[in-house]
Amino acid sequence: MALAEARALAARERATRLSEKADAIAGDRQPTAGTEAGDATVDDAVAKARRRFRVRPRRLRRPARKGLAAIAAAVISCGSLGASGYLLWHHRNVVHQQQRAAEFAAAARQGAIILMSIDATKARQDVQRIIDSTTGAFKGGMLIAADDLVQSVEQSRVSTKVTVQGVAVQSMTDDSAVVLVAAKAEVANPEANPDQTKLPPRSWRIVMTVQRDGGQLKVAKVEALP
Repeated sequence: MALAEARALAARERATRLSEKADAIAGDRQPTAGTEAGDATVDDAVAKARRRFRVRPRRLRRPARKGLAAIAAAVISCGSLGASGYLLWHHRNVVHQQQRAAEFAAAARQGAIILMSIDATKARQDVQRIIDSTTGAFKGGMLIAADDLVQSVEQSRVSTKVTVQGVAVQSMTDDSAVVLVAAKAEVANPEANPDQTKLPPRSWRIVMTVQRDGGQLKVAKVEALP
């Protein structure tokens, strides 16, 4: 009997210990209040971070009236600057063209006077002045005919004096121009007309090509018009 009671008591004690151990294990698995609060704080932080960094579609904002007015003013200003620049360039180009035309016209006027005015008493000097004011093939022809021209003027004793009545530039480039010249020549021949040394003036219309040569404008070609 004593042995049986001892075994029964040991079994009850063993069952009690197992029950207490199971309760202890179950108690360890239940979350405490501090743990629940910490988990809630972490969850809230994660949710806030997700909301903060969430990519939201951006809506295109329509420009306000002030913005549209500023853009229009900028466009108009740029257009005005472009137009002003073009007008300035055009004005400078026109002025440059006028200056070149005046330069060629003056050279043609002076060239006509030199070519067509000659004094029988100083024919050689006048012919040399003609040679110096010409260029190109025209100058070459004058050099060849210079002696014959001097001799003819000296023998005939005919002198001419030219007055230019008008010039007009027909066409031009940077270095040459074609100029129409209207002139009047007065011829004097004392031997042929001793009572009246001056003959009736003669009008001339010539087409003259003026060309730049060594920084100077010289006569390159002369053609008489009917």
